[in-house]
Amino acid sequence: MNRTTLAAVLLTGSALVGANYLIRRRTRPQALPSKIIPIITPVIDMGIAEDVLEAMAQLGGDEVTVVLHTSGGCVASCVLIANALREFRASTAIIPYMAMSGGTLIALNADRIEMGASASLSAVDPVIGGIRARHLKADDKDPSLQALAREYEKAIGTYLKDTIKARLAHADEQTIGRAFDVFIGEHAPHEWPIRRPEVAALGFPVDPAKRSWGMMVDAYRKRWW
Repeated sequence: MNRTTLAAVLLTGSALVGANYLIRRRTRPQALPSKIIPIITPVIDMGIAEDVLEAMAQLGGDEVTVVLHTSGGCVASCVLIANALREFRASTAIIPYMAMSGGTLIALNADRIEMGASASLSAVDPVIGGIRARHLKADDKDPSLQALAREYEKAIGTYLKDTIKARLAHADEQTIGRAFDVFIGEHAPHEWPIRRPEVAALGFPVDPAKRSWGMMVDAYRKRWW
């Protein structure tokens, strides 16, 4: 990404930056000529999802690139963005540093993934009130909360499996199962970093991200913090 493109992204995409980086949204989001949509926010809430979907609708084409820097967010918000990515003929998710939890779910629904040298994804299993749904199901005595945990687990598990099957279309069931276990967090904490070599080893198309994408994220954070 050259400096002209970087400047355009910074000026045009600033409305998509989350509340902790931008005190108040100052403008409505605009589609970028370069088809780049930055999703740079600690938490992806429904407001961020609305802005991203609007920006995608304005692109008027069949290609999109999202730049992710997030700890995750609302399940429905992240699934809405992931679903929208599926509608493009060609989509790329770029992760200079991190796209955790729901950010990972979005990234996995892109055709291509680019990750920085120290970038990480994580498990996508649902978390309710700061506790993994699987633990609530096992330990919480509130029947309604247990039921909610089961609903989230089933929905996310089904969505993740569909995502993996679509992205690893020619993989056998063993390969799909191995990827599912990693991204559902079967053997690691929810926030455990999943690095680029591991993502590649699971069969996902992933390439190194250029350092300029990290500079873009840095510029957002320094400008709006």
